[in-house]
Amino acid sequence: MAVCLLAGCTTLSPLSEGITLSVRSYDRVTGDYVLDLRNDTARPVLYLNPYLNFDTIRRPDPEPFPESPEGMALMVHSTKLVPGGSVVLSGKCTAGGLCSRPETYVAVRACWFEKAWNCEQYFPIWSKTPLTGA
Repeated sequence: MAVCLLAGCTTLSPLSEGITLSVRSYDRVTGDYVLDLRNDTARPVLYLNPYLNFDTIRRPDPEPFPESPEGMALMVHSTKLVPGGSVVLSGKCTAGGLCSRPETYVAVRACWFEKAWNCEQYFPIWSKTPLTGA
């Protein structure tokens, strides 16, 4: 991705460099999990809150802002994470939910913050380890 300034263009590093999502804890009995999203870059990012993806395959494909299911309001918004900042995300997996299955990774969708509070595409930041630790 390139950003053009008056003096020329500069290339932005991929979000995967410096933005990390770590699994702090997962309780197999209750399904409670705690994640840590960190921005170790010099630029702010936007992430979709609360909007996590769970999958056994860490797909790199960007996605636009999610659409609301018909007849329902999707309560998701972009949240800014400042350079050097971190945020704790927590939730609960149901016993039959995808997130409780072994080898399931978790991702948050993010983009570089420019001026607008929404991005055309949000890129997945996947956890390095499965949510359940298995």
